[in-house]
Amino acid sequence: MTLDGVRFEADRFSSSGTPNTTSDPISGASNAALYQSERYGTFTYNIPVTQATYSVELHFVEMFHTSANSRSFSVTVEGKSLVTGLDIYKEVGHDTAYILRATNIPVSDGALTIQFTTQVDNATVSGIAVYSADGGRFEEPPIPPICPDSGPCKILPLGDSITDGIGSSGGGYRVELFRQAVANNKNITFVGSKANGPTTVDGKTFPRNHEGYSGYSINQIAGVVPSPALNSDPNIILLMIGTNDSWVEENNNGPQVMAQRLGALIDKIINAKPNALLAVAVITPRYDYARQWADSYVAVIPGVVQERINQGFNVILVDQYKGFPSNGLGTDNLHPNDTGYRFIGQTWYNAIKDYLK
Repeated sequence: MTLDGVRFEADRFSSSGTPNTTSDPISGASNAALYQSERYGTFTYNIPVTQATYSVELHFVEMFHTSANSRSFSVTVEGKSLVTGLDIYKEVGHDTAYILRATNIPVSDGALTIQFTTQVDNATVSGIAVYSADGGRFEEPPIPPICPDSGPCKILPLGDSITDGIGSSGGGYRVELFRQAVANNKNITFVGSKANGPTTVDGKTFPRNHEGYSGYSINQIAGVVPSPALNSDPNIILLMIGTNDSWVEENNNGPQVMAQRLGALIDKIINAKPNALLAVAVITPRYDYARQWADSYVAVIPGVVQERINQGFNVILVDQYKGFPSNGLGTDNLHPNDTGYRFIGQTWYNAIKDYLK
């Protein structure tokens, strides 16, 4: 989005804090959308920039409280206090844009650090704009070295029956993923405690291993982490899970409960393998009786993953739902057929190809 000619991107580079949104109209802003989201709590941003001098513009709104003295917090920029005891409502009232600026901030350590510290209730911020008059620029963090310089990159397919490949003619999405890697001269192998699929693909020996468990829920997959799932020390983990949770939403397993379970599973994997790349899928569609419950879960997955991305973990989101072919499900309207599995394999490959060697 843009505000007064400045382009704002999605929230990144934060540690801790919680995202939140409102649909309330916002006063005092040419683009209300910027002020309809926030990060709240006590949190820090470390924005990667080159050595230079910067100015910072912080955008705030009081979207919750309707009286003064209900919220106050402090902000420091590069260790220097910008404000203490900030009470947005006292300054401008409810649902009204408020801006603070800091100027002449030298940065020499590769990161512009902005700290928000709660005093009463929670600190909050809705947008951060960074400027430099002496050539400073944002510096995208390099892709971390995930795969080894020699030998195959070990990929762990982790999940339920779709990872196992049920409904395919053999090997599920792993066949197309392997085919794409071979065609592009990428060196990969699949790891895991289970095995199925063809012995060769396009004349190459097919690595048949995986960690797919038919019928497993999010919590059941959590039960195989770290062992046996991570025993093979994977470099990349492909996690697709939650389809089996969605059919029991009628038993009070709503999307937010599923989101909490997914978050706990992701955290468990990260803690066990912090240097691996964890690719988390937005699950494929299901067109049976549980479609609406599955779609509700689909809607919350990106937020769960983005939270871990914002905290700096090696996690990416891979959308296996959007663009899934209309003829990609089998007769049970749940498991992909070979067309659907080819789509999944191609989508996985597109997401991880830049990490492969």
